[in-house]
Formats: sequence, structure tokens, C-alpha cells
Amino acid sequence: MRDDLRRIAHAGLTFNAPLSDERAGTLVQALAIAPGRHVLDLGCGWGELLLRIVEAHAATTGTGVDTDRTSLDRGRRLASRRGLHERVDFVEAECARFDDHGDVVVCVGASQAWRGADAALAALRGRVAGGGLVLFGDGFWAEAPGAVASRAIGQLPGFDGLLRGAQDAGFEIEQADRSSQEEWDAFESAWRSGLERSSDPDALALAAERKAEYESGYRGALGFAWLVLAPA
Repeated sequence: MRDDLRRIAHAGLTFNAPLSDERAGTLVQALAIAPGRHVLDLGCGWGELLLRIVEAHAATTGTGVDTDRTSLDRGRRLASRRGLHERVDFVEAECARFDDHGDVVVCVGASQAWRGADAALAALRGRVAGGGLVLFGDGFWAEAPGAVASRAIGQLPGFDGLLRGAQDAGFEIEQADRSSQEEWDAFESAWRSGLERSSDPDALALAAERKAEYESGYRGALGFAWLVLAPA
């Protein structure tokens, strides 16, 4: 996808995942962190969830890591507007190679950096401090995908497979939830919204392609899991 089209698609999003404000608030509460501790977000995008976690917990700090410079710049602007620029850093780097640890480690929709959920979970186990928590968000097949969904998304585990992967990586599962259909519909609509308002034929074509893939392919078949994990 062209970088300019990605920027247009992302502009309509609060989170780059099927996540409502209500669920985000619940997750922030579940990731309680003591003053002076650190949040590490690997594959942060523009870091909206990272900023909300830091904002909700006094005297905490955060580091967001991503390779998308445009998203990182957006994250820095958001941090500055909220008065968090001295507490949150955004680093342009490959998250799989970034050497840091956190008392809370966040990884949402970035398992591809490790070539899959199992490898990502194993890596995250080594990034979280003792007594800390990991928030892992990732896709899974809620039902067997058809040809359109398989072409659009590729191979994924089922929900139970994600849970087993977390346990095999050395985690206890504190919470396990999944995005609702309403969250998915809102996310997909927001992702397309800027593209659909564009006068660029390529943007309109991409929006139409994404809508067809979703409505005729992975809607209802693709799920998104939200796992709060503690080192066993």
C-alpha cells in the first residue's frame, strides 16, 4: 500500500485495531502500574493506548517503538498536546530487535514482526519485568475462513490456539476477551472513511477493495483477541 494512502486510512482511526473507547478504558484499568514504572509498547503505531496507560498512572513513563515514521510523528504530537512529551518517547526501530524491558509491555497487532503469535509471545515473555503484565492483542480465526478471507488475511490460529501459545510461552492468562462485531464494523468503517472522501482514484479503489474483502470475506470470521498476561 502506498504510504500516502495508509496515512489517509489511518487518519480516521483512534486505534489501529477494532477497539472501542469503553474497552480501552477497561484495559487501562487492568494494566495498573505503580508510580515510577515503565510501559513499553512494541509496534505502537501512534501510541494511543500507550498514552492512555501513562496518562492514567501518575509518574509512569513510556516508550513506543515502531518503524512507521509518520505514525511516530503523530504520536509525538498527541503526547505534546496531552502534556506527556516528557514522559513518553517514540523510537523508530524494529520492535523485534529493540532491546528494552517494561513493567507493562503492550503489543497490539504487531505479531508479524516476529513472524507469528507464538514467536511474539515467547519474545514478550523476555521483555516484561518480574511482577509485570503484558497486553497482547492479535487476530485469530473465529471460524474457518473462506477463500476471500484466506487471501486477504493469511494463516492465523484459533482463539484457543492463542491461549495455548500464551501458556506455552510462560504466561498465566489474567484476562482473555475478544472484539465485538460492533467494534469491528466501526473500525472498518473508520479505516475506509478518509479514502472514500478522497478524490484520488487509487484511494477510492482501495476503499472499495477493503469493503468487499470485509463484507464478503472476513467479517465474522476474523476475530481480535485481547489478552492480559502475567509471567508464570
